[in-house]
Amino acid sequence: MNTLRHFPLGSRWPDSPHAVISSLPTMQDVRGYEEHEPRVIEAMQSGYPRFVVHEYVRQLLDFYVEREGLLGRSVVLVAGERALQDVRDFCGTGVDRVEVDAGVFLLHCDLEDVDLAEKLRKCVQHIGCSVYSRQAEDLLVKHALKAGLFPEVVAEGNSLQAVRDMLAQQIGCGSSDVLLTSSGMSAFYAGFRGVQALQRGRGRTAWVQLGWLYLDSGCVLKEFLGEEETLDYSYDVSDVDAIIEQLRTYGDSLAAVVLEYPSNPLLQTCEVHRIAAAVREFGGVLVIDPSIASVFNVDVLPHTDLLVTSLTKYTAVEGDVMCGAIAVNPSSPYYSVLATCVADNHSPAYGRDIARLGHEIKTAPKAVAQMSQNASRLYAYLAQHPGVKKIYFAGSSKYLGAIAQEQGSVGAVISVELEGDMEIFYDAVKVMKGPSFGTRFTLLCPFMYLAHYDLVTTDVGRTFLAEVGIAPELIRISVGTEPYEAIEAVFAEALDRSV
Repeated sequence: MNTLRHFPLGSRWPDSPHAVISSLPTMQDVRGYEEHEPRVIEAMQSGYPRFVVHEYVRQLLDFYVEREGLLGRSVVLVAGERALQDVRDFCGTGVDRVEVDAGVFLLHCDLEDVDLAEKLRKCVQHIGCSVYSRQAEDLLVKHALKAGLFPEVVAEGNSLQAVRDMLAQQIGCGSSDVLLTSSGMSAFYAGFRGVQALQRGRGRTAWVQLGWLYLDSGCVLKEFLGEEETLDYSYDVSDVDAIIEQLRTYGDSLAAVVLEYPSNPLLQTCEVHRIAAAVREFGGVLVIDPSIASVFNVDVLPHTDLLVTSLTKYTAVEGDVMCGAIAVNPSSPYYSVLATCVADNHSPAYGRDIARLGHEIKTAPKAVAQMSQNASRLYAYLAQHPGVKKIYFAGSSKYLGAIAQEQGSVGAVISVELEGDMEIFYDAVKVMKGPSFGTRFTLLCPFMYLAHYDLVTTDVGRTFLAEVGIAPELIRISVGTEPYEAIEAVFAEALDRSV
């Protein structure tokens, strides 16, 4: 089916209840989504699962609430004992729990305590520990609330081992060094907790964020560090000499350095090998998230102690699986302790999600290669287009070659600032629009509006974005596998309208 077309508000692609992307076709819809406008919220039966409560999860919540006599309470679902304890520790008193099914917990608090209810919801979002659509579907069937499962192709046999084997081959480690988690954020959070446990034991308390981090990754660092721990930022990753000197000043207190490589949304790269050597010399742990390009395109494990990544992007190439992965570098001096700490803190991926991922990962390498080819061609076209003011692309970096899996491995993502009216362009472009990337089909989003609406809608926020070099109207494009000429034509038409 043609994916280079208009998708009505709330429609999903793929046409599956497990799709992680639902259409926000106009900027008016984007604002309505962020401002909880009923017209938009009612149309979104699903969406990116950490931000939109799936219709199956809502049905399950209604069932549990009635069964447990909790009408009038603010409720969330959490999967697993480990996540349950972390959420309760973070939220403090006032949050109660009920184990509603084996390993599934309903957390609830007073609906009138708006601040606590929001804190509870945000915590589950940040650490990625919710119940997602396939697990919810299984539970609905179990309780006779749904007749059967949505039919889909899954891998035969031991899909967990097969996925770990293939990822290990891509990442460059042993299968036992790869853990699958319930989401990309769950992977990041488990990695964070593992490093924190290691470094607290060594009396190291200084954390450093390099470059821009994805919303929830940044929130984990800000919200879950202890009172004795500190967090500093270096948004400019181009001056590696300055970064190394900054790291040197922490002395024996340096705990960890965290970065996305390439960065999201500006696709920045740098001399990561120099940063890695400095972090190792100063006794810190380096954590790298390569999600924006994927482990199919970049080889970062040799430069890091811990790799955390989303598999919802690129690996789940159809856009219908929530999953993440953690890999510990066997060459890290902290390997043994770090591997144990991370394993103790991770929330495993759900079985049916792994089975579906086991099917999709077989076709992912070919699809990802086609995305990279199309993205390189679209970058060349957009870079010379008079309607484009600035363009960001990892493939244009002189540093990417040092970590690319092979020549031409550049990833699917391009970000642009436009000369013309961003809203006209966004409304006109005929692709799926929503918050994700690395899918077989082309999609885009007004990244800062969906990730940082508070910043783009205030003078203070816009001033801050100007200081760190991110345009509020930035458009992030994820290039798919459709015929290249058709992709270019869609963007040419939208750009002509916007100028």
